[in-house]
Amino acid sequence: MEVMDRERKFLDLVDARGLRPLGNRHVERTLRGISSFFSTAFFREETARRPGILQRVDPRARLLAALAFLVSLSFARRFPTLEAHAVLPLAAVALSRIRLREFLGAGFLFALLFSLLMSAPSLLNLFYEGTVVYPLLAIGEGRSIGPYSLPKVVGITREGLLTAATFLLRVLPSVAAVLWLTLSTRWTDLLRALRFLRLPPLFLQVGGMTVRYVHALLRQSEEMHLGKKSRSVCRLPVRAEQAWAGSRLAASWERSLHLMEEVSGAMKARGFTGEAKFPREVRFGARDWGFIVVVMVFCIGAHLL
Repeated sequence: MEVMDRERKFLDLVDARGLRPLGNRHVERTLRGISSFFSTAFFREETARRPGILQRVDPRARLLAALAFLVSLSFARRFPTLEAHAVLPLAAVALSRIRLREFLGAGFLFALLFSLLMSAPSLLNLFYEGTVVYPLLAIGEGRSIGPYSLPKVVGITREGLLTAATFLLRVLPSVAAVLWLTLSTRWTDLLRALRFLRLPPLFLQVGGMTVRYVHALLRQSEEMHLGKKSRSVCRLPVRAEQAWAGSRLAASWERSLHLMEEVSGAMKARGFTGEAKFPREVRFGARDWGFIVVVMVFCIGAHLL
């Protein structure tokens, strides 16, 4: 009875103050997304360490091969050439022992859906005339929307199908090649490979520090909210929640500036001159040169089809 009385008093106090119990809100979904981000980052490190055939190739050779593939794909004009180029990233994913579910979850599924939505309007004869191969809607003559006159029959055209297929065969293999490179290469190795291309040291420094700061900021946001949630019993009014969020944003900004100054001072104290130091690069072996040659021969052969 005493426990029930305390619970009833607590609920009466909650009703009197207009508070609501905690629930599954947008912030909790955001926290799950943050946790998913970190798990995805660790997952990419794990896929890069798998004993795949292409993981044994030097990261610099993989980067050069991916760039050569993207350049070759950008020059492709004919449909058979684009189809041939689409085979190479799929073979690279298979040889790297990257599972289909992992590959789709890394961003390829989102790119596929987005590309389909982008190419869908080109299928119809609403914007460009063409030979209708699959009618969808019969409108009749004399219909228009503002200054635009509508065709008699709205449908999918042969020209629209070719345009959409060309767009998909350009975008999706490019995305697949970039995802394969990032999934099969660790971040530090990718930075070292970019340094091999003689990119400005400032570019590499900003890229590396950005990734580290994003991880630190997301982890800090997760810790702050979990700390607040562990000490909260009911929801606060909206204004109080907004005030707390604003104060945490200001505290995060101040903490980021302080962290930036500390990191910069520590790097200067250790003699950092603005150029990242990597282990001494070894020369390409037969396996690395062979991989680059195979990719180049494949791309040239695709243009000769």
